[in-house]
Amino acid sequence: MIESSKSQTQTQIRNTLLEKLSAEERSTLFPSMELIEFSTKETVYSPRQPLNHAYFPDTCVMSMITVLDDGSEIEAATVGNEGMIGIPLLLGANQMPSKVVCQISGTAWRISAEELLKAIEEHPALLSSLKKYAQALFDLLAQSTACNRLHTIEQRCARWLLSTHDRIEGDTFFLTHEFLATMLGVRRPGVSLVAKSLQDSGLVSYKHGKMTVRDRNGLEGVSCECYAAVRDSFGRHN
Repeated sequence: MIESSKSQTQTQIRNTLLEKLSAEERSTLFPSMELIEFSTKETVYSPRQPLNHAYFPDTCVMSMITVLDDGSEIEAATVGNEGMIGIPLLLGANQMPSKVVCQISGTAWRISAEELLKAIEEHPALLSSLKKYAQALFDLLAQSTACNRLHTIEQRCARWLLSTHDRIEGDTFFLTHEFLATMLGVRRPGVSLVAKSLQDSGLVSYKHGKMTVRDRNGLEGVSCECYAAVRDSFGRHN
């Protein structure tokens, strides 16, 4: 994790939660915020550790991961520039059960838990905006539970690629089959077969650890209905 300059202007903010704040809310929050740079696979939070900060992804993408006692992992939710990491703080909790890692490298705005709660107390409208996002995130978690149980690896892979594509600039992002297998909670050989099928169909291309979305409409056709359901939920609560 690298601390970046605070000199970035507010007009350059890509996080939509921060972008929609009023001028008064921004003037309260931003003196306490700093722009942090994360690298791929870097751990942001460990399970059941104190939540000392909240993060608002700007150009990075983060994954909330459930870790079982045997060490196996599966992604519960993806969080990009549409949201925040640290929702339990809004509910009076100071830790979260999930592990959070950086999925796609980039920057995020960081604020201490103390300063965030102070800002919320001073500006109730800020809490209202964050609660709307929290509801959309809960919808995503519920949909992901059903998706992981009922849909094929190919459908889930297409959904994951689409949701990641939504959160980046351009069509290409760094991704290994091993990392994707962890996100989907499946064995790597299964992911490799699915990725090859998607590539042979011309929907994506994969070379030197970089995934490129070639045919987004075609990828949506392969995905299950969960992608559209989650997208619509964020639209409703936006």
